[in-house]
Amino acid sequence: MIYVIAKDGSGDFDTIQSAIDALPEEDSCPSTLVVRSGEYNERVVLNKRGVRLVGEDQQRTVITFSACAKDADSEGKPKGAFLSFTLLVAANDVEIENITVRNDAGDGRVAGQAVAVYSAGDRVAFRDCRLIAHQDTLFCGPLMPKVLKEIAPRTAFVECVESVGDSPLTHSRQYFENCYIQGDIDFIFGPYRCWFQGCELFMNERGGFYTAANTPEAQPYGFVFSRCKLTGACESGMAYLGRPWRKFARTHFSCCEMDECVSPEGFSDWGEDKPVTERLSEFSTMGARRDMTQRNPCEGLPSTCEVSDITPENVIGGLDGWKPHLPKPTWYVCGDSIAATYTKDKAPMTGWGQVLGLLTDNNAYVQNCAMCGRSSKSFVAEGRLSVIEICLRKGDKLLISFSHNDEKPDRGRHTEPGTTFEDYLSMYIDAANRRGAEPVLITPMPRRHVDQNGAHKHTHGDYPAAMKALAAYRGVRLIDLEAVIEKEIAIVGIEASKEMYCHVPKGHPNYPDGLEDNSHLSRTGAMKAAQLICTSVSKQK
Repeated sequence: MIYVIAKDGSGDFDTIQSAIDALPEEDSCPSTLVVRSGEYNERVVLNKRGVRLVGEDQQRTVITFSACAKDADSEGKPKGAFLSFTLLVAANDVEIENITVRNDAGDGRVAGQAVAVYSAGDRVAFRDCRLIAHQDTLFCGPLMPKVLKEIAPRTAFVECVESVGDSPLTHSRQYFENCYIQGDIDFIFGPYRCWFQGCELFMNERGGFYTAANTPEAQPYGFVFSRCKLTGACESGMAYLGRPWRKFARTHFSCCEMDECVSPEGFSDWGEDKPVTERLSEFSTMGARRDMTQRNPCEGLPSTCEVSDITPENVIGGLDGWKPHLPKPTWYVCGDSIAATYTKDKAPMTGWGQVLGLLTDNNAYVQNCAMCGRSSKSFVAEGRLSVIEICLRKGDKLLISFSHNDEKPDRGRHTEPGTTFEDYLSMYIDAANRRGAEPVLITPMPRRHVDQNGAHKHTHGDYPAAMKALAAYRGVRLIDLEAVIEKEIAIVGIEASKEMYCHVPKGHPNYPDGLEDNSHLSRTGAMKAAQLICTSVSKQK
């Protein structure tokens, strides 16, 4: 399901936390929360598994809060860094995209530590996000009892430890792609295995340390930064790659571009008891800081052969083969009641979009956005396409199937083949192309109607032909569902074709008087249509 969060009340929820709280504890289907642009001044606990949180605009969709380590608890004692978060990810299998998360507590010399993101889950991915604070911006590590107490009565189902100081072996993994992360003192820290791909790390004017890992001794990898850019507003040489929070800290920078703000020393000791070791390393550094002659002599400089083993699969892949750098595509279904999802009280009526996900062999997610009564025009007018466009990413499919309601005479839905029908369909094609997804046009399911001679009768007029012509003109894939099902009807006969449509005898609990519906599908018909669509979409274009 896709839910919309909008501050102005135009969505399903007006706060992010209320949307998360409304989701079921255990949901077999992933939920997508689309956050409309605005500044959401709230502390957010994301504690539901399988959630994708997507912002409308990276710069203008902002979660902000002001809390710091020096804030007092109920006994008047400082709460500490781990209770200062703006966003806490306390669930597994979470994706966060295109959002700014900020802690506004201010300079750490005054406020102390102030965490923007506390990411405690396994298989957590951040893409195209901005994480902004001062001291301790991003913590990647498990929960602790005091954090569980802070978020109660909300529950969390992630790793928990008594203390992350001398962290025990952890199993959780996280991935950051094309993110902007800003801070100064130890602003990326924790014990988890994390891969940072193409991110920008920005050091505040104060200067400090980009990282402070406390990798467990038995853990072969810690933080890995691949093709990232290290910049800052501090004076030259005042930004260190990191320092070891604990003596087994492991951090590696590979093929990263570093400007003059980065210290020629690279990594720095954290006192005599936590010195730099070969577990803090860099390879093929680029940019202003290319001269490695002044680097810390204890820093690791792995060979090309050794670096070849530092891959996402080895660092964060795990036994489950997690590949966040190759996200599973989503097929978004835009359509009407023939594709829509029906509740149990409407069975056996079934939409083909409702069952499509059963046939994708776990190679893709299906997000069925089809809605009863919608035409290509009204679907757009209600803002449904704009929400889907926010969610689309490269490799996804946009399945577009309309006609039944475009044929209706009312002004809110009617389109004309040859003019406005193609105009509206082109909006879907353009939306997919803008986001690097593939648009797929699907001709409408034929109605089961017969003419005076008992032969099957076409009822969609010029709409299917208009769709075919548009597909050829725009160079997009087309699935001729109408033609294939009409052939099937011709083969099995008009009477036997009832099995594909929602024909229900009297006495059915959902239809006591029976039902003879020659437009909407039974589960048999929905599965037949979905199988055809799945097979066609899965083929290489």
